[in-house]
Amino acid sequence: MPGIGVISNRNARLNKLHPELKDELAYVIGSDGGVSSTGTITDAYKAVETFRRIGIDLIAISGGDGTSHRMMEILLDVYGTHPIPPILLLPTGTQNMVPRSFGIDGSGLANLMLAVVRYRHNVPMRCIRRNLLRVNGHLSFMFGIGVAARFMEEYYRIGETNPKGAAKLLSKVVASAAIGGDLCREMLAATGAHLTIDGKENTETTSVHTLFCSFVERLPLHFVLFPRSGWEPGAFELVWSDVAPLSIAKQFPAILRGSTQPLEGVERQLAHHVVLDLAKPEAFTLDGDLYPATDHFEIEAGPELQFVVPALQFHAEDQHLRYGQAGPWSMRFLL
Repeated sequence: MPGIGVISNRNARLNKLHPELKDELAYVIGSDGGVSSTGTITDAYKAVETFRRIGIDLIAISGGDGTSHRMMEILLDVYGTHPIPPILLLPTGTQNMVPRSFGIDGSGLANLMLAVVRYRHNVPMRCIRRNLLRVNGHLSFMFGIGVAARFMEEYYRIGETNPKGAAKLLSKVVASAAIGGDLCREMLAATGAHLTIDGKENTETTSVHTLFCSFVERLPLHFVLFPRSGWEPGAFELVWSDVAPLSIAKQFPAILRGSTQPLEGVERQLAHHVVLDLAKPEAFTLDGDLYPATDHFEIEAGPELQFVVPALQFHAEDQHLRYGQAGPWSMRFLL
C-alpha cells in the first residue's frame, strides 16, 4: 500500500520555528506513508524520485508558497509524462496564499490528519483542478512585477518575514501614500510595458506600476484580486494598474470580498498567453520568491494538476471552478 508521501521543507518559516513539526507529521502518517525532511533541491529531488518509484497515492507538501512552486517544477521534472498524484498543500509558510485560495484553512498538521483519516478509510477527497503558470521557463501560481516585487524586496530587507511584518509594511506604504512620501513613490514608480495578449498586440506602450498574472485567487493579507483565476482551463487572470494608490485603496472593500465587478483604475482580463516587454529591466516575483531583473517575459498556461482539499465540509461550491476527486484507492484493507 503506497500511501501518502510528505515533503517537509525544514527551511519554511513554521518548520524553522517548530522543528518538532516534522516528527508530528510522521506520527500522524504512521504506517500510511512517510515523511521526507528536505533542506536542499537535491533532497527534494531524491524524495520525489522515491515517491514515483513506489507509486505513492498522494503527495503532501509542508512549506510556504515558495516551496510549493519549486516543488511543482521538481514534480513535473521527475514524473515527466507519468501522471502526477493529487497534491495536498499544507499551510506552513508565511502567507500561505495558495492553499488559502484553494479553501485549505487551519494548520498543516490538522489538514494532514484529515487527509490521513479519509485515506485510511478509503473515503474520496475533493480536489481543485488548476493550471500552473509558465514564466520564462519557471512554473508558479502567481507572477508579479512592480509593486509586488518591490514590496517583497523591502519585506525581506526589513527581516520581519511573518504576517505581522507584512501588515506593518503595508501600513507604512499606505501612510507614505497619504503624505506623498518617498517609500510610496519608490514602490509605485511606473515603467513602460508593451503587451501582447493571446496574439493581439497592443501597439501603444502601457504605463504600469503593478502587473500580475495569477492562477490563484488571493494575494497575501487576504486580498482576493483574481476571483476568476480558476474559471476556465488554461485561463489565468491578468491585472495591471497605473493609478494613484488612494484610488486603489477605495477598491479595497471590493477586493477583500472577491468582487468580479470592474474596479476603477484596475485593468483585469482572462488570458492564455502574454508576452510582456518592459522599457527597463525589473525584478519579478513568483509566489513570493524574488528573481533577478529582466525586461522580457513569456507567460502562458502550464499543466493542470489536482490539489486536494481534505476538509470534511467543503467550502460552498463555485459553479465556475473545476473539481476532481482523489480516491478511492486500491487498498489491501480498511481500518
